[in-house]
Parts: sequence; structure tokens; C-alpha cells
Amino acid sequence: MSQNIGLKLRQTQQLNQRLQQSLRILQMSGLELDREVDDWLQDNPLLERAEYDEAAEAEFERISAAQPKTNQIGGDDAEDVWATIAEEDDFNAYLHKQVCEHPLSEAEAARVHILIDFLDEQGYFTDNITDVLDQTPLEWMLEEEDMQNALDLLQTFDPPGVGAADLTESLLLQLMRLPASPERQLAAKIVQLHLDDLSRSRQQNTAKFRKHFPDAEAETLQTALDLIAKLNPYPAYGFASAEPTAYVQPDIWVKETKSGWSVSSNERVWPKVQLNSEYCELLKQAGDISPEWKEKLSEARQKIDSLELRKSTVMRLAEYIVEKQEDFFVFGEIGLTPMLVKDAAAALGVAESTVSRAVNHKYLACPRGVFALRYFFTQAVAAEDGEGVSQSAVKAVIAQLVESENKHKPYSDDALSRLLKQQGIDIARRTVAKYRESLNIPNAHQRRP
Repeated sequence: MSQNIGLKLRQTQQLNQRLQQSLRILQMSGLELDREVDDWLQDNPLLERAEYDEAAEAEFERISAAQPKTNQIGGDDAEDVWATIAEEDDFNAYLHKQVCEHPLSEAEAARVHILIDFLDEQGYFTDNITDVLDQTPLEWMLEEEDMQNALDLLQTFDPPGVGAADLTESLLLQLMRLPASPERQLAAKIVQLHLDDLSRSRQQNTAKFRKHFPDAEAETLQTALDLIAKLNPYPAYGFASAEPTAYVQPDIWVKETKSGWSVSSNERVWPKVQLNSEYCELLKQAGDISPEWKEKLSEARQKIDSLELRKSTVMRLAEYIVEKQEDFFVFGEIGLTPMLVKDAAAALGVAESTVSRAVNHKYLACPRGVFALRYFFTQAVAAEDGEGVSQSAVKAVIAQLVESENKHKPYSDDALSRLLKQQGIDIARRTVAKYRESLNIPNAHQRRP
């Protein structure tokens, strides 16, 4: 056997430590990054947080993650709303203040005060009277019958539904506040007997409950369902909490200006870190510094650079999104155009993995609400002009067609496919069915009254 010795040239790509850190920082959410920066500051005395610009902070806007999509608030209105909520009483304080507004005896008022403090964070009374008696001092001499009467009184307080044992009772208490009518009576029956059958789809509910209540008129049934939809499932919802409220902090603001849509960063959520000038000056005066301090200084500069690179990358990506999806900001979901990660990467001159990291847990706030950056990347659906339409836009068109259809002659999936083709969107019937199901829209037979 003979042994041969040879040389082979092979090109490999390895990420240096600095680039690895930058990519890791890029992928972090704002909350994760803030925690990371806190660790940096504890580990490296040469770093310090920079102060925020007061003018920029004055323009800061917060948008709650709990805001429903159909009622999102942005801009100056959001700032005004949250400023108002911050000044309101929390839920329990609101109820305690009402005690003196009701014609209660001193003993009744005392018992109601006790029950208010036993409500859970949703406004329900999930304990029982016996538990209350067991957890209160014996010298208060509370009686079960008196406490039950106090609970009945509490359930007459605002907001309607407070003090209920569960969702069903809360909804029934709210319905009792409404004027008596056949619609209210039917709504109460639905809540009592079929609450678990309710879904988000109006068409599905109508079709389902026509079977449960075949003798009810269609208009009465629809009004009853509308009454239920307007009820508040959680009496405490919408009140300021005694605990800090969690917010989605958008990384990017998109606002309409006279010259078009502008993109700006929400400076509040971008950690500002700088070199500690005092320590750096001491090192400079010392002249020859130790290798340990040199490493700390180099490390501090790298971390500052990684923050700047993160911000620059996300801002460039946001500007690209706003340029490509301008119709969305004007017309809504129907204006979305197909956009792929690889296209964004090519336009920005970065790797696809960099774009994927940049959209991770980053949010954009605009007049239409708060959206994850990833939301704007959609696949294309074939169109007659060859340019393609985004899947989200096609779904929006399908939803519009169903909403405007003749309820007695709803469109079949074949009919929807033909109507879409008339608008230049050429997709098969089975694709229409898939999109319709993803929108929780029943088939034509189930949509028929």
C-alpha cells in the first residue's frame, strides 16, 4: 500500500464572533434585548445607558396588545386614550366607590365591601359564600343568608355582569338589564343551553341555531345573536388594572405625511448604550492600560456597533416594506402585494437569514393598527397579468364577495372562482375552498338562511 500526501483548497464560510453577536442581537425581541443590555451594563463598567431625547419621548405612543383588531387605535388618539385610562380607578376601587351610591344599610354596605375584595381579576365571584365565611374573622358575625343577599346587591352594580359565578351567569345578568322582548328571551335560551356552540362566524351561528330553534323567526334569531355578541364576557375588561399592563411596543412608526408615508423608529424601545466618558477619560490618562481593560473597551465598542447594526437593518427593512406595500396602508389587507423574504434580501443586499432574523418579534404601528413585520411577507397567487396577487389579498376579496352576496343565493366555490377570475385572479375551486375555510366561512349550503 502506498500513501499519498496532497493539498486541497476548500472555501468555507465561518462567522467571526463579532458577526455572530450581531446576528443574535438582530433576532431578539425588544424585551429580550433590553434584558441583554442590562446584563452588559452589569458586566462591563465602560458601558452606560444614554438618556432619551425628551422631545422624542414626548411623542411616544403605546398600543395595547389586548386591543381587538377591529378597534385598534393609533396616533394621537391612542396617546389620549391611554393617558385617560392611567388616571382611572382600577376595577375594585370603582366598585367600592359605588357602594355609597346605592341605598344600602350600613351592615349591607359592609358585606358588599367584603365581597368586592373576593372578586377575581375578571370580575367574577368564583368562590362560594361558605368560603367567604371561613376566611373572615368570627367576630364579624357574618351569616350565609345575609352574604347571599349582599351578593345579589353587588350584581346590580355596574358594569353589568359583575359578581357572577361564571361566563353564563354573567351574560344572563347582562341580558336581564335589557328591555324584555322575544329576542332577549331567545338570547337567554342560547346562553343557557348552547353557549359552547357559539363561534366567531355569524353565518355559522345563524345556520346552527336555526336547527336548535326551528320555530324562531330568522330576524328574531339574528337579533338575539347580535345581542349576545354585544355582551361583555369579562366585567372587569377595559378597566385600569392595579398591576402594570403588558403592552406591545412597536419598533417602527409608519405615519402619513404630505409627501407620503414616513417611517421612523420608536426610540423608546431601542436601547441606547454609549461608552462611559468618565471611565474612558481615566483610561486615557493612565496611558498604558492592561490587556483586560483593552478587551473590555473592544467588547463595549462591539456591543454598541451591534445595536446600531440591528437598528439600521430593521429600519431599512421597514422602509422596503412600506415602499412595496404602500397600497396596504391606503386600502387595507386587500392592497397587500406578494413579497418574499428572498426578494427583500436581494434588495437590501443581505442574506435571507438576516431578513428572517430582522422580522422576528418586530412590530410596525400604523393608522390601521399594530402588525408584525412578518405579516407583510405573503406568497403570490397567479393572476392574468402575470404579476400575481398575494394570498392575503385574495382572502380579503373572497370575504368581500361573501359579505355582499345574496343571502338566499350564496356563491358556491365554483362561482367564487369564476368571480375571482373576472378580477384577474385565476385560482382553482379547491383553492377557493381552502381559503374560505381558513377564513372560517361556511360553504354555500350552510350560509343559506
